[in-house]
Amino acid sequence: MFGDSRDCTTLPRLYLSRPATVLPDAAIDNDAALARVRESFRGPASEWELIEQGIRYVFDRCNTKMRYIDENPALSPGEFAARAASACLRENGVAATDIDLLIYGGIARDAFEPATAAEVSGRLGATPLRAMDVTCACAGLIEALHVAAGYFALHSDIQTALICAGELTRDRISYDMQSAEAVAVGVAGLTLGNAAAALLISREPLPAGSARLMGVLHKTLSEHYALCRAPVDGHFTSHSKELFALAVHVPPEIRRLVAGAGWSTEEVDHYAFHQPSEAVLERVFAELGARPQACVHTHSLFGNTASTSWALALDYRLRNGTVAPGDKIVMASAAAGFTIVAAAAVWDA
Repeated sequence: MFGDSRDCTTLPRLYLSRPATVLPDAAIDNDAALARVRESFRGPASEWELIEQGIRYVFDRCNTKMRYIDENPALSPGEFAARAASACLRENGVAATDIDLLIYGGIARDAFEPATAAEVSGRLGATPLRAMDVTCACAGLIEALHVAAGYFALHSDIQTALICAGELTRDRISYDMQSAEAVAVGVAGLTLGNAAAALLISREPLPAGSARLMGVLHKTLSEHYALCRAPVDGHFTSHSKELFALAVHVPPEIRRLVAGAGWSTEEVDHYAFHQPSEAVLERVFAELGARPQACVHTHSLFGNTASTSWALALDYRLRNGTVAPGDKIVMASAAAGFTIVAAAAVWDA
């Protein structure tokens, strides 16, 4: 199923690999992030105290502690994504030439053309194939899964697909905060981290472990499109309070997804969600009635890594938790737009 009883397309039998993830070598903590803001601050010390209090309050609410930032200006999002993609192929013993479809779902990109997916494919040596980008803010990587599922349903010749993203913030984060108003729209950028992720999709189970896809869902509440922006030229801004309030729309969509899979939200074994704030996720999980042990929290470890954060959460659970055959998994991201994209799967092996 595709998340709605009105859909007439049947989801083919598909398997999603465990994620391959790549982090930059360097991590910065909250004090280091604050030091960058302090360095740019031009006001009196008394005003700085209010700025710092506002930023630390958000860090505390989100449980932000660490984030990994790549400072190399020569590293492209395509190269970053290709590192994760190469690791994913290697872990599963799949040759690049076996990829029939490659979709790049990251926000970060160096150019309007060509598609970043073409760069990733070229770096891997994956040719010939279908390659394209999907842009859907922080939901882009899950939306890439959704699009890939549609391609599998339409094209019987497609046997193996790869979805990936390479999220680099570069100069999109502004540390120039001279007022409480600037903190309100800019502080979310200070929680961002960099990461790359890649996953294979196949008609057969994958050697390194995989999950059978049970359903996918997409819903956009476009009246809220202006709350969060990463402009072509400029810095990332987010009206976080208003954006986080929209999290109330997530639980009903997750219930609809899991009901289509024949589950209840209480019996889901692992929730690997986008990680913008631990406090927001806790509210969503409480509304879902999720068991505490099912809820994966990685914001304190990696920050908000945009479209890749749910993949890092799933990878963390697979590496450090107990994921058994038959376990029910829900992956989801709520993103600027305001868009909710989710997928349900059962761990196969």
